[in-house]
Amino acid sequence: MKNFYNIILSITIVVGLSSCKDDFLDKVPLDDLSEDAFFNTSTDLKTYVNGFYEEALRRYDYQGGTQGSLSAFLDLGSDVLINNASITSSLNRIGASGQSGVTSGTWNTQYDRIRSINYFLANYDRVDSRDVVANHYIGEGYFFRAWQYFELLKAFGGVPYIDRPLNVDDEELYAVRDSRNEMAKKIIADLDSAILNLSWKGVSAAATGRVNKETAIVMKARVALFEGTWERYHSQAGSPFAVSGEDGTVFLQMIAPAVQELIDHQGNNIFTSGGIFNEPYNQLFIQTNGESTAGVFFYRVYDATQLNNSHNFYDNITDIGASITDRLVNAYLDADGIPQELSARPMATLNEKGQNLDPRFRQTIWTPDRGPMTGLPGRAQQGDYDLRYPLVNNTVTNQFTSTGYRRWKGAVLDVTKYRLGEADDILVRYAEGLLAYAEAKAILGTINQSDLDQTVNVLRSRVGMTPMSLSAVNGWSVTYEAATGFDPTESNIVNEIRRERTVELALDGFRLDDLKRWALYDEAVNGYKPKGAMLQEFLDYFNDPTQLAADGWTGTDLTLTPGSNVNMDTDGFINPYFQFTQFQAGGTGFMIDGNRDYLQAIPSGEIDLYNQSNVTLKQNPGWF
Repeated sequence: MKNFYNIILSITIVVGLSSCKDDFLDKVPLDDLSEDAFFNTSTDLKTYVNGFYEEALRRYDYQGGTQGSLSAFLDLGSDVLINNASITSSLNRIGASGQSGVTSGTWNTQYDRIRSINYFLANYDRVDSRDVVANHYIGEGYFFRAWQYFELLKAFGGVPYIDRPLNVDDEELYAVRDSRNEMAKKIIADLDSAILNLSWKGVSAAATGRVNKETAIVMKARVALFEGTWERYHSQAGSPFAVSGEDGTVFLQMIAPAVQELIDHQGNNIFTSGGIFNEPYNQLFIQTNGESTAGVFFYRVYDATQLNNSHNFYDNITDIGASITDRLVNAYLDADGIPQELSARPMATLNEKGQNLDPRFRQTIWTPDRGPMTGLPGRAQQGDYDLRYPLVNNTVTNQFTSTGYRRWKGAVLDVTKYRLGEADDILVRYAEGLLAYAEAKAILGTINQSDLDQTVNVLRSRVGMTPMSLSAVNGWSVTYEAATGFDPTESNIVNEIRRERTVELALDGFRLDDLKRWALYDEAVNGYKPKGAMLQEFLDYFNDPTQLAADGWTGTDLTLTPGSNVNMDTDGFINPYFQFTQFQAGGTGFMIDGNRDYLQAIPSGEIDLYNQSNVTLKQNPGWF
């Protein structure tokens, strides 16, 4: 099953790294395998594109058997996940300089990878036979170029677009920046070529862990939704990142037809196995057989034995590093499908929330009615504590959850697999495509109940959540606030699709991009003081020796003292940053520059390089 990844890890295609564009775009490729002798068969194509996987999928560093980073950190830098012990620096930009760096790892890395991909795309037509297998690998090449350029689009907006190998005298070495609109169109054109050539998952060459037609379709929806909504909402806001003369409609109209092809192929087929706790949403993220996991399209395989790689995703549910905030918790609907502000159910405690909210809450965030952590399968003797609540201060250990909201999503519950670190890293799944379809149609004003039934309600049915009703949603009298990621000027259904996205894709790394494309990054961040759970619930537990003893705790005194090792705001919610003046009463909270921080700076070294050839490489707004 995992032999494909043995091939990837043994590939010796060399990709040179450099800090300047003239180094990594103009030289004869270091990976030149002599095209006359090499690009002849589909096997040659496969050998070359195998190298693209290692370069594209470095979401976690795992080389040489070293375990990769926690997937629990993916949404850091947004409003739904914060650092435990220190202020999340990317959101704390008060007084930050707008001076650009000389180099950029993102700029250098993506262009270096694109150079290698361009070499492949310029030579694949030498293959002797363009059968379905060869076409699939060609499709992979187009997919990965789109993947790399999309990373550049998100980071910098429009950039110089290079689509062929360059020589030292090529004028394109100093190509000016494409507009982001034109760049997005070129990315989608590559994805269209990928879709045309790729096979469906499990068919022909679309084997374990490889890109497939499903993946390319969802990526097309991802790019079109990102650019379409960026253009729409930044134009409406009059932001410095607006695209002159564009409102995003062209991109938004691409999404439904593309995803409909996927729906026609995939139907309602998603992962529904819930494990010992009957929690299919939770258990989707610990699967080790992505090739047979319904609704998982693109994923990275980990295998400590065969591939000498693993990760520490099993620590996603320990109290380390990052904490969930009120912004995510408040997004969940009542289990009856109505907003919390319209519900009469009790929701003060974690257990009440778990019992009365959308079941995905309980499958994402820990609830103490599960009992002490050490009572769970695979958790005993693993350094966990005989406690049913997470520690909320760091005076005892560095394992604490400063908001009281512990991640539970992706809990490994098999005692034989808990520490192996071999769950697939899911990069592209069906849910994202379905939600893109629903959001695009809602924005365009063409969504109907049938659309919801084949998208949102497919996802809700997996966990037994009340289906979304278009007429009911549009009849709600609720207030949508920009500070929480909603748009008061949009319809109820547009905002509820946003909510659905926030819940379904929680902690998967989409939140920051969503806030930026909705032109709400500064609205959601500036002045925000994260809140946790109700502190009294934790005081009642940790300050009661009887409860602690009943759970088996015999260690250090865990007494919580408000104002000393914990504190709360005026409404009784945990203030995770109470020790910082900025987050106390009257403090400023988080702060970014809304006229600058939506994009990264173009590296000054690249600008200087262009200037030497009397060409201007324009800097992004707010940077110098």
